[in-house]
Amino acid sequence: MTDSAHDHSFTFAQPLWLLAGLLCCAIVIIFFRRFDRKRESDLAQLVHPRFRSKLFAAASPARRKTKRLLWVAAIFLLFVTLARPQYGSEFREVKRRGIDLLFALDTSQSMLADDLSPNRLERARLGIIDFVNRLEGDRIGLIPFAGSAYALCPLTLDYDAFLESLQSVRTNMIPHQGTDLASAIREAERLFKENKNNQKILVLITDGEDLQGDVLSTTLKASDDGMVIYTVGVGSPDGSSIPVQLNNGRRDVMRDAKGQEIRTALDEVTLKKVAESSKGLYVPLGRGAEGLNTIYQEKLRLVPKSDASQRLERIPLERYEWPLTFAVLFLLLDFFLPDRSKKSRMEFAGVQNSAVFLMCCLGFSATMSEASTDTVSYYNQGTDSYHRGEFAQAADALRASLKTPDTSIQQRAYYNLGNSLYRHGQASLEKETKTTIKHWQEALKAYEDAMALDVADVDARFNHELVKKKLEQLKQQQKQEQEKKDGEKSDEQKEQDKKEQQQKKQEQDKPQESKSEEQQKQEQEQKEQEQKSQDGEKKDEEKKEGQQGEKSEEQKKKEQQAAQQKTEEGIDPKDEQQQQAQAMQPREMTREEAMQLLQSLRHEERQVIPIPQQNRRDGKTDNTTKGKTW
Repeated sequence: MTDSAHDHSFTFAQPLWLLAGLLCCAIVIIFFRRFDRKRESDLAQLVHPRFRSKLFAAASPARRKTKRLLWVAAIFLLFVTLARPQYGSEFREVKRRGIDLLFALDTSQSMLADDLSPNRLERARLGIIDFVNRLEGDRIGLIPFAGSAYALCPLTLDYDAFLESLQSVRTNMIPHQGTDLASAIREAERLFKENKNNQKILVLITDGEDLQGDVLSTTLKASDDGMVIYTVGVGSPDGSSIPVQLNNGRRDVMRDAKGQEIRTALDEVTLKKVAESSKGLYVPLGRGAEGLNTIYQEKLRLVPKSDASQRLERIPLERYEWPLTFAVLFLLLDFFLPDRSKKSRMEFAGVQNSAVFLMCCLGFSATMSEASTDTVSYYNQGTDSYHRGEFAQAADALRASLKTPDTSIQQRAYYNLGNSLYRHGQASLEKETKTTIKHWQEALKAYEDAMALDVADVDARFNHELVKKKLEQLKQQQKQEQEKKDGEKSDEQKEQDKKEQQQKKQEQDKPQESKSEEQQKQEQEQKEQEQKSQDGEKKDEEKKEGQQGEKSEEQKKKEQQAAQQKTEEGIDPKDEQQQQAQAMQPREMTREEAMQLLQSLRHEERQVIPIPQQNRRDGKTDNTTKGKTW
């Protein structure tokens, strides 16, 4: 997968070929000059100078030089092609998983047992080949062992060299027979220390019959150094005989000194202990090498693809096709351009113009527009943040890298974005489940976008199904917890309702009792005030009667005198009484009288003294009515 971003630098990967081309062209030119001298010398001996101009009148020295120049230029361009010209660059995906994988293969005589077809050793060899064909970018190595072990193929990226070493493995290649598992582990530890690896994985393929006994202590030491050992058991626990080829060509089974048949059985107990001590996994090889497939699917495949495609690096673009094209073009022109033809200059110029036009077309088609490298920088920044465990920053950077027309970068960015969102949600799983659900849903969307851009992306489909399954489990768990909480709340609500009902009943009873007592007090106070007012009125009446009794005689005399005076003046007392009665009757007020009355009422309202609150108990206001607060 490549990116469309280029620069405009022009370089040669192997510039020494340019010097070789110049030297070769110089030799060709010298050869031509010597050829011309030899030719002139021969013609001077064969042809008289007077006939020479007529004989070679049709020849054109300029065209002959042009043809030679084209031929020399074609030779030089071939050397330029070998120098590997590079113009511009492209971003390519560099696979770096950081996993070094060593295969330790048992080559003892017991591996010749035929309980697996054709035998244990051959079945293990085929299983390793299938396993290696699935790897990408991982260094692998091979350690055959029996009574001792040695590195037949050190850690390498050359898978062909590894497979050649694997094909050469035989049971008689190690003179010291036996099965020393500890020696294989120590040899693997030595290779890992030399290469200073981050991840150390050893796949131990054997029938498990350890004859030395110190394998567990060696395994614990290797595990402390960071090595993970996956053990693969070869053979059957029931045991099998070991076939041998006799000198006379007959086949027999291996026997001990007493002539008894020797049977070899798979020691699964030891291999399981080795795997558990190093935090690895034990699997039986199986008849179709299913055990190695299990290790790949359950362990190595769990490494996300973003770990396998970590960075885009700028790779120079090879432009060898340019000089090669011109070389072929010059050779064709040299072939079709005769040195004795009488074509017009216009036709020859047309050929030249055609060549120039072809050169321009080739140059234009090879030139591409320079794209911005911000997308790549965001992509690399996102993958670096993912490695540091900064999943939120990684998601932001990968979202920024999606702003590119290059669908290949978009597809990888969507895939790595899904991984970052999944890890981000996983980190917040214990704190807040809602946040985890949100991030996982976004991760599913990112995986779907990646699969939409590349339908054949098996890893995106695998991760999509995995996250979808985990999301469903999380939602189901959250639903169960919510139902449980609702059940507990309903029980608590029932108890609380009962308590509130009891409190309401008590509050309803208390105000009624308090109000009855209060009413009794008020009624008693009102009676006392009425009694006092009645007594005061009686006393006032008695005083008035006494005063009236004293003044009655004088008033009678004055009334008689007033009546006599009115009669003398001609005023009837009855008419005066009627006028007073009419003045006492109600009449309609004028506007001025109404305004005066309203002003007097307002003045009186300002002078009103507020009535003190009577509804108090123990100095506190009672704002309840039948147990309910206002």
